[in-house]
Amino acid sequence: MTLKKLIALIVAVTLGGGTMSGGAMKKFFLGFKWSKTVSFEQSGEVVVNPMTGFAPIAENTKVAEKYSLVYVDVTWRELEPEEGVFAFEEIDRSNHLERWRADGKRVVFRFVLDKPGSEAHMDIPDWLYEKTGGAGYAYDHEYGKGFSPDYTHPDVIEGHAKAIRALGAYYGKDDFFAYIELGSLGHWGEWHVKYDAGVPRLPNEEIRDKYIQPYLTAFPNSQILMRRPFTPCKVYGFGVYNDMTGHDEATEEWLGWINYGGKYSQTGEPNVIQAVPEIWNKAAVGGELTSSISMDWLLRFHLNETLNLIKRSHMTFIGPKIPEDDIYAESAGEILKNLGYRYRIEKVSARETLDGKKLKVKLHWINDGVAPLYWDWDVYLYLLDSENSIVEKSQVDIKLSELTEGKTIVTQTLLDIANKQDNSYKLCIGIIDLNTGEPAVQFAMDAERIGNMTVLAEWNDLTN
Repeated sequence: MTLKKLIALIVAVTLGGGTMSGGAMKKFFLGFKWSKTVSFEQSGEVVVNPMTGFAPIAENTKVAEKYSLVYVDVTWRELEPEEGVFAFEEIDRSNHLERWRADGKRVVFRFVLDKPGSEAHMDIPDWLYEKTGGAGYAYDHEYGKGFSPDYTHPDVIEGHAKAIRALGAYYGKDDFFAYIELGSLGHWGEWHVKYDAGVPRLPNEEIRDKYIQPYLTAFPNSQILMRRPFTPCKVYGFGVYNDMTGHDEATEEWLGWINYGGKYSQTGEPNVIQAVPEIWNKAAVGGELTSSISMDWLLRFHLNETLNLIKRSHMTFIGPKIPEDDIYAESAGEILKNLGYRYRIEKVSARETLDGKKLKVKLHWINDGVAPLYWDWDVYLYLLDSENSIVEKSQVDIKLSELTEGKTIVTQTLLDIANKQDNSYKLCIGIIDLNTGEPAVQFAMDAERIGNMTVLAEWNDLTN
């Protein structure tokens, strides 16, 4: 209210013979009955939050509570042993997917057609091999032994599309399969082959796109990532992953692709790798620690260098190659602090409105992490009574996907307090997991927690 309007109102009350009680006059001049402001510093603790962190192999039943993700890769041979017959029950069983879903974990997934191994084998089904007349190349080189299918063959392209559609129909209905590392092509699904050992080069962009298209509709609730930032990263908003994380030379090359784009060495095509600087603000970055360097070297002798590469990559998750041994616990904790989002309420200001029926809460949000949460989960303010029971809640108007590294967002929310009877309340905040409908995110700040709700303020006289 402006001073001019204030004077006019006082004059009107006086001249009109109206009266104003002392309490009402106090409320009138102050605007609010009660107010409080609290600030919070960031916490240096390791927090385990959904959609971020380490992703160990899902087949390992000893996956601990300290992980919110698990890693699953499936070969075409495993998925479709007979044409049109998909082994989903076996995949679920061997990867303990029912258990991980019940535990609230999410999946990092990759579909693979060629996985080098120690023995001669194929990762495509026998029926496909026969259908294509054996089109492809059996190899034995330093990566291992295996079979590289003819990616240009129409039956391979058509069969692959059907397989991805089947995967999507079964796993793509929600965000349980949170991150899809777009594999399909090349050794380990990494979009490269050892062509200098005689393996036919990967196909050109036109053919590669036929392997991308089925993913677009199969997994609408997932983040899709590519090994390199090809044109689809820009066109479809894909993220990227780096399977050589921690390897200095390889990661620098990968960061160069992100920042500057370039030529695709596998095919010689110019300008098909696109510059996507700050891609992590809109799409996820993942990968795994390199297998070419020992864990001791990465996490004991050169930890700072490894952390620097991870920070510059703005990674949200790492897996399945992760530090699981206890001797790496401290180093692993430092890595976790530099993966994904670390949300904090920097300042909360709460005021009781003039009529005493609402609590106006202003929050200053900040992300101390390296990337946002890429799903706009609902956020709620809660009013808890002395028994820590929720007596009121109100949704906060915020898109968490827009709360990127170092960014501050200010929100204002009204919380109903008209009918509260206790004299002691806690104001809390919670971010709701879509799968459980319950608060699931721990804020990285020096504040009390009640479950996965964070306490912002406490009052003993809210209703007075």
